[in-house]
Amino acid sequence: MMRKSHSILIVDDVNKRRQHLKSMLLEREDAVLEAETTEAALELMQKDPAGLVITETELPTRSGLYLLQEIKQRYPETEVILTTHNASSFSLLQALRHGAFDFIVRPIDTSEILFNVVDRAFAQIDLRLQNQALLAELEDRNQEMAQSLSMMTALSRAIETINATIEVGDLLNRLLDAALSALHAKRGLLSLNRANGGSHFGIKISRGIPADFALQHSEQLPEGLLLDIARSGSPLMVSAQLPHYMMDRATSEEQPLFETPGLLSVPLYLRDKAIGVMILLGHADNTPFTKQNLQFLVQLAHHAAIALEKSGIIHQLKKQGKGSKG
Repeated sequence: MMRKSHSILIVDDVNKRRQHLKSMLLEREDAVLEAETTEAALELMQKDPAGLVITETELPTRSGLYLLQEIKQRYPETEVILTTHNASSFSLLQALRHGAFDFIVRPIDTSEILFNVVDRAFAQIDLRLQNQALLAELEDRNQEMAQSLSMMTALSRAIETINATIEVGDLLNRLLDAALSALHAKRGLLSLNRANGGSHFGIKISRGIPADFALQHSEQLPEGLLLDIARSGSPLMVSAQLPHYMMDRATSEEQPLFETPGLLSVPLYLRDKAIGVMILLGHADNTPFTKQNLQFLVQLAHHAAIALEKSGIIHQLKKQGKGSKG
């Protein structure tokens, strides 16, 4: 396993000591920077924070202990190693209280001691980064699980809603309303196939769509983006802004419908035959639609197909019952 490359900042006003440290550290794969004063070190850190700072305790104007405090306050992920010729118990305690990783007593004659401390510092940095990455991944998974649970609950409620009626018109209205409510979409429409499996789609039900547009196209959608989506026969998700190639297909009447980012679409089936399409446009919170949202819509459309088939069977049974009485 290859060792990761890190950056190290050496801070020492004595050039000979600084170059001695640098020459040893250059044997490693790490990037090495230099500064003579606390002020110069903080300026370098502001431009590109180093993962590790090795600083002399006695510096002109501001001490290494002051630099330690500033770095830990501004860059808490950076580790600091102090070098000194006098590691008194008081100075050591002060440094550790302010977050120093370790102390090295000069003179540093060999690289063995230096590398041991540096490797331990970077091991701690890497471990902390790994823990942060794992924590972020865990939080993402928890959020996904919470969203999945929310979608499952919403789907269950929506299914109950559409199963509570046997009238086709009422069922379709409930289907669209349930989808809009659960996914927080601003507008939506149900377009049914008007030509027994052909490519003629008329707007049956709509929400948030201008009434004159819906009425004008109740029998046939115009050639444009909505009709392209209806004809595709496949689930579709655009999480945010529509790409240019799609917007170029939208007619001037359709374009205002796509102003709010986001689009979801699923075909509607009855006995494995495509009978229409449900299209949702724009997330009410201006947040992107997700794959979970599309999966929700696919599942809802599937259950709607079952409810529609049940409704048709009940309707046929009612007709037969009336006929037998006659």
